[in-house]
Amino acid sequence: MYAFLASLIFVAAGEVAPPPPAIPDPEAVRYLRSNELAEWNSAMRITAAGETRAKTGQSILKTLGGAVADSKGPKVGGLTETPEQVKVRAQKMIDEGNAQIQQALPSLVRLRAAAAARAAEKTKPVSFSAAIAPVAWNVAVTQSVVRLQKQARDLGYAKVHFVGSISLLGDGKLNRPEELSADIRAAWTKADDKSLAPVPAEGYAYVPGADKGAPALSKGLKPATAPKQVAIVWADYYAVTAEGARGLLFLRLADAHSMQLVASEVAFTELGAAAAPAGTCQVSLRDDRSFLPRLSEGGDWTLGFDRASNPLGSALLAHLSITQSKVGVAAAPYVVIVTGGGPASAEGIRAKWRAVTDTAPAGSIAFHVSSIPTGGEAVDVGQLTLKIALPAATK
Repeated sequence: MYAFLASLIFVAAGEVAPPPPAIPDPEAVRYLRSNELAEWNSAMRITAAGETRAKTGQSILKTLGGAVADSKGPKVGGLTETPEQVKVRAQKMIDEGNAQIQQALPSLVRLRAAAAARAAEKTKPVSFSAAIAPVAWNVAVTQSVVRLQKQARDLGYAKVHFVGSISLLGDGKLNRPEELSADIRAAWTKADDKSLAPVPAEGYAYVPGADKGAPALSKGLKPATAPKQVAIVWADYYAVTAEGARGLLFLRLADAHSMQLVASEVAFTELGAAAAPAGTCQVSLRDDRSFLPRLSEGGDWTLGFDRASNPLGSALLAHLSITQSKVGVAAAPYVVIVTGGGPASAEGIRAKWRAVTDTAPAGSIAFHVSSIPTGGEAVDVGQLTLKIALPAATK
């Protein structure tokens, strides 16, 4: 519809709207409706029959031209044909074949154009964005916990395991901060002292499932036997400034049976600070070819993360995937990083995100984003940008 409206704008301006770029026939059929697909198949059968008949006639002419002339000519059904008669018969077959091709051509041209227009609409650039307001540390923890608790209740989880935290500060080193874990656990217990499961005596550690079964969160814990029985919660904090003070606090909720993320909360804050940081954190993903929407429509997709992907870029992509699309994100690699154990299962992961640091203006962090399907080549997605917008100076 939008492509049609755009063409009207060009006509009103006295210009001819350029046609959408052509797409291969195997891809074109994916954009045809059922009645169009029936017409397409009929036209393709007519075309194939025409091509076969025309090639047969051309083959006869080629054979005739390369053979030694025989005054008696070849025999056809007991009758003798002269070379001229053979030539006429072959040309008739060619003409009939070409006529069949021309008969089907208008339908194929129209359907190819319709498919190309729909493909262009489906693959147009889209953007996903989030403005994250600054909040003090204790507010960030409390709000994230309360919101995630509500989501866990609404989804039907009776038991929640908070398995720990990770942080990546300005020095680039991965930590498992006990203070962050203690703050999350205290806020959770204060808001709801019944839903949080006790920490097992041996602590948490990812234990792979047997025979493609669900993993366990500890040697002393039994794995979940069905979705929405047991939830896993963890926190991750990433510095967004060189000094490492201001950053993004993520609180994640995952299903212990499917090992997929089901909810994500994020806050712009300063680790342990009583005051909110200055400015607003703005996150934007420019999806150049509607990659996320098309994945959402394409069925049950679960994405992991490539080893070369930047941790902050991966964290932002996981949040946008869960909150602004229907694309699944694998939780097992995160749980292994937080708790240890492993290895994380790759079962069900059909592609992996990769976010690589890209050039960005001052005050921003940018990543070039691609996706790598299992067994395939990387597909460019677009650019992910994080910007700290400082408040305007008062006069």
